[in-house]
Amino acid sequence: MILLAIDTATECCSAALMVDGKIYHKHTIQPRLHAEIILPYIDDLLIEASVSKTDIQGLIVGQGPGAFTGVRIGVGVAQGLALALNIPVLPVCNLKTLAYSAYKKLNTQKKKTILVATDARMKEVYSAKFSIERNTIEQLSDEKVSSAADVSLTNIDAYIGSGFHVYEELQSFASGFHMNFDTNVYSQAKDMIKMAQNDFSNLASNIDVIQPIYLREP
Repeated sequence: MILLAIDTATECCSAALMVDGKIYHKHTIQPRLHAEIILPYIDDLLIEASVSKTDIQGLIVGQGPGAFTGVRIGVGVAQGLALALNIPVLPVCNLKTLAYSAYKKLNTQKKKTILVATDARMKEVYSAKFSIERNTIEQLSDEKVSSAADVSLTNIDAYIGSGFHVYEELQSFASGFHMNFDTNVYSQAKDMIKMAQNDFSNLASNIDVIQPIYLREP
């Protein structure tokens, strides 16, 4: 199956293309240029993989939470491609993608509870808890935006996200762990494809029902 993933919800703009199990990807940290970068990235990946746009069978998009403009760009590009190519779309929570990334870096098959907290600016963070075992991910709490002090820090096996890099309350929590986890990192399209590829056919839907996750008013 040929799947395309795009993510512009955070400071990191990324695209990934999976062709017969092989993943091609590009990313950059240029938050003000996502609208200019994402379409050329897609074209570059198609050329690298020697496939055409009409070969794409499904689309994965980061639906937030993240910057309002970034989320809107990603969902808008996904809408245009899905309508033009008549393909299904799977929206993926950016916090869930980071939880998946952290679990893979732990290199374990055991069940772990992972707290994701990313910088939402305005002295707030986006956060949620996830339980992961093998390739099964269960979301334990709704995505929310709050002050770092209001993030629940109980019963956590691992953590990830820029919130632990920025805010003192979360830095202090992280310093108590016996091993270090990633903090100043962002979700990426390549991880979205890895996480969603097996369930894509069952979970993907029409672009008309896709809803971005903003969490706060623009």
